[in-house]
Amino acid sequence: MLTFEQPLLLLLFIPIAILVYLTWKRMSLPYPRQQRALILAARLLLFVCVILALAGTAWAMPVSRQATVFVGDISASTGPQRTFIEQWIGSAVRHKRADDQVGIVAVGRNALVEQSIQSATIDFSHFESTPDTNYTDLAAGLRLAAAILPSNSQRHIVLLSDGQQNLEDAQQEAQLLQQQGIRLDIVALPTVNSDDVRVDSFDAPTNLHTGEHFKLHARIYSSVAQQATARIYLDSTIISQQKVPLSVGEQDLSIDMQSPTVGFHTFRITLEAPRDSITQNDEAAAFVNVQGPPKILVVEGQPGSGHNIVAALQATHIDVSVATPGDIPTTLDGLVPYSSVILADVPAIALGNTRMQILQSFVRDLGHGLVVSGGQNSYGVGGYTDTPLEQVLPVSMDIPQHKETPSIAVVLIVESLEEQVQINISKEAAKGVVGLLTPRDQVGISGGYGTLSIKMQHVTDKKSIDKAIDNINPVDPPSYNPDFANAEQELLHTDAKIKHIILLGDGDAYDNYAPQVTRLANENITVSTVETNALSNEDLATMQNIAQWGKGRFYRADNPNIIPQILLKETQRAARRSLINESFNPAVVGNHPILTGITVLPTLNGYVATTPKPAAQMVLVSHLDDPVLAVWQYGLGRVAAWTSDALGLWTKNWLSWSDAPKWWANVVTWTLPAANDGGMTINGKVNNGQGQLTVDLPPGTTAEGGQQQVQVHIIGPDLSQQNINLQPTAPERWEGSFPAEQVGGYLLQVTWQGANKKESRLTATTGMVVPYSPEYHNQGTDARFLQLLAQAGGGTLLNPSDTESAFTQSLIPTSASVPLAFWLLVLAALLLPVDIAARRLANFDFIIEGYQWLRGRAITRTSAHLATATPTATPADKKPSVASLSSIRAKRERQRSQAAPPVTSQTGQATMPPPPRPQTPVKTSSDAAPPVSKPQTPAAQPGQSASANVSTSSRLVEAKRKRAQERK
Repeated sequence: MLTFEQPLLLLLFIPIAILVYLTWKRMSLPYPRQQRALILAARLLLFVCVILALAGTAWAMPVSRQATVFVGDISASTGPQRTFIEQWIGSAVRHKRADDQVGIVAVGRNALVEQSIQSATIDFSHFESTPDTNYTDLAAGLRLAAAILPSNSQRHIVLLSDGQQNLEDAQQEAQLLQQQGIRLDIVALPTVNSDDVRVDSFDAPTNLHTGEHFKLHARIYSSVAQQATARIYLDSTIISQQKVPLSVGEQDLSIDMQSPTVGFHTFRITLEAPRDSITQNDEAAAFVNVQGPPKILVVEGQPGSGHNIVAALQATHIDVSVATPGDIPTTLDGLVPYSSVILADVPAIALGNTRMQILQSFVRDLGHGLVVSGGQNSYGVGGYTDTPLEQVLPVSMDIPQHKETPSIAVVLIVESLEEQVQINISKEAAKGVVGLLTPRDQVGISGGYGTLSIKMQHVTDKKSIDKAIDNINPVDPPSYNPDFANAEQELLHTDAKIKHIILLGDGDAYDNYAPQVTRLANENITVSTVETNALSNEDLATMQNIAQWGKGRFYRADNPNIIPQILLKETQRAARRSLINESFNPAVVGNHPILTGITVLPTLNGYVATTPKPAAQMVLVSHLDDPVLAVWQYGLGRVAAWTSDALGLWTKNWLSWSDAPKWWANVVTWTLPAANDGGMTINGKVNNGQGQLTVDLPPGTTAEGGQQQVQVHIIGPDLSQQNINLQPTAPERWEGSFPAEQVGGYLLQVTWQGANKKESRLTATTGMVVPYSPEYHNQGTDARFLQLLAQAGGGTLLNPSDTESAFTQSLIPTSASVPLAFWLLVLAALLLPVDIAARRLANFDFIIEGYQWLRGRAITRTSAHLATATPTATPADKKPSVASLSSIRAKRERQRSQAAPPVTSQTGQATMPPPPRPQTPVKTSSDAAPPVSKPQTPAAQPGQSASANVSTSSRLVEAKRKRAQERK
């Protein structure tokens, strides 16, 4: 049976056939009838071949071999049955026929190919693929299995599952498989009965007021009657514990509570029971938002560095909490209770990248505030460069190019840390140091070879220097003295005002360093060390002593991720160019709410130099026009950057100022999020990986009319973000859903925007929790669903004990298509010269003569073979198979005489041709004049007129006579 990929192209037959016929009909050349028919047939057949090739013609042939893909559900709910799945598939593949093809797919939340489709024998014993087991997406597994099945076989999918899907719809996918000619059979996994206790739901009021009493509601399920212990946690502190008698089935548990302090809090319940085989589903959580005065968190880089800020805020009755950098939560929901965070001279190293990312999301996504106060450990000298904290700030760490800024020359000695990832971090740290330097500065980098791997040069082309850093290969030297001596010579030949060496290593190169390093210090070349991966106290002592002798600083960095920040900080400290120690009166730039009630500003004695970003708003500037107080809107929140300090290093006059409490209160309150107008009721739940939200607006909000909008900004457990717009489903009610497949807490910021966008706005912050994967919620095998799924896929439930049945089912007949396009184009190419020859040649007698010649040759060979095979026959008995030469000549002369036309003489009268020559040649005497022979006129060829032959013969005879007379 013929099939076509583009059947519509076959319609070209009609116009092309008509065009070819009309062209053939109008041909004026006098071809014979048979030749004209050949021209038409060749042309039509050529175009037929081309059109069929363009249409993708193929020959479909039925096939009997089958291709089977086994899909194993290895999600968390099938953990106890995983061994059964692996053994069943391993036993089934041994029953396949030699030409059958087999593949294996593993499915959980996603689907992965465990074994690609092949006909060779598969030795399968266990799954090596690792899909996400927190969800079951059977539809994804079926799609992937169908994708790897070949089209030239009878296609078959065998699914082994418990039927507990919680993503997508596998039944719809099974129906599509049947439409594609793929049979779906299912092996229902055996049910594993086990005792279990789980928390099905846990609810708390979304919004509370200080001191308000409320109830926590929990729904608990137990498969057996027993007694459990329920514990209630507020954030991370246990606040209640009680014994709960459980009966078989579901039951409700209510707990009386009093609202906690102002802010965003998490309540969590856990269960502990003696007969419980699955512990992952024994807890749940809920968010509550306690409204009240704002709460501020002050983070001190060193104990007491934020004391003056705390005292000023407390004097204005603002609720303040003090913490160290390590106390900052590493999850966003832990930071939500605070309206604003103040960093008091906190270095980036103390925060770490994770906490800086949390602060970034805290401001950008939740709309809360951030105030950064300066000092000798902040901004550029605090290692903020290229960190998430720098992205949040309205100023960058670029150093203003003041004329009096001293130049610096730095030599970095980067020792191999003997781990590839750490070597790469060292290179990134070196590139970070280069990024801090200006074209007036110089840098050289050694890889521990005793010479500079990157020569000392001005930092004019940072890209080329960074590329050279990527190409160096640090080593582990036996001694640092060669590098120190080489760095000494390099630095002494520079004209930099500040000269510094930074050694990064593990300290295991033992030598007498005191003379060399002391000499460097006497030459005003300071040496600092960064120790990492030290294996002994002796290694530590080596690095500490080098820093002490070199009048530098010693840093210990067992965590290599903080090495870049240490080097950045050390380079800034060596230059000290960011610290401006000069007295000045800050200048006010424009009118800003922070300056409300402030008249005269005290004198400042210094600050950390920074560069304002284009979108920043300058409030106060220094005498060098550098930012002293810069603010801006970052995402949904506000940020203020105070580049002077709060401890008194540069603010001695500021601390004794009578308006200091008002000043700090103004700065902090400006960063607070907009007050929640309240009134919105938010309810949400998670079902099968989907978060479903319902928002009830306060009465009267819909009376505004016009275009209203309710938008939800969602921050996932991994800090991923998404926005959704809710849809109105009833008066003053809006609903919507969003993907909630990750386990953990989701923070939701709900915003209602009325028609009057400037005045009509409500905001509220709440949260939802996915405490555990839905894989741990439903247990057992859903046989009814699996039966429906098999019917939708045109298959049946296979016997779990009959592994051979995987290859004995009646599959949907299919056929394999053999493409004919290539051969049709070849045939068209062969027909093309036939078509050209049919139109260009006058006749095809040469084909007939060639055929007769070949036939004569065949007869001759056959006769010779027979003569050889019968040697006893007498010559008289044999008849000649070929005519004699004389008879052939006589026959040819007769044909010429009969076919020759009259010859025209010189007088113009027609004469008869001469008689034929005698059979034997006649000799003439030598003195006799040679007779003038007349050429024989050839017989007229078929298809030529007689007149054409006569005229041609006459011209040839006359030309020959003239040449004979000329020779005489």
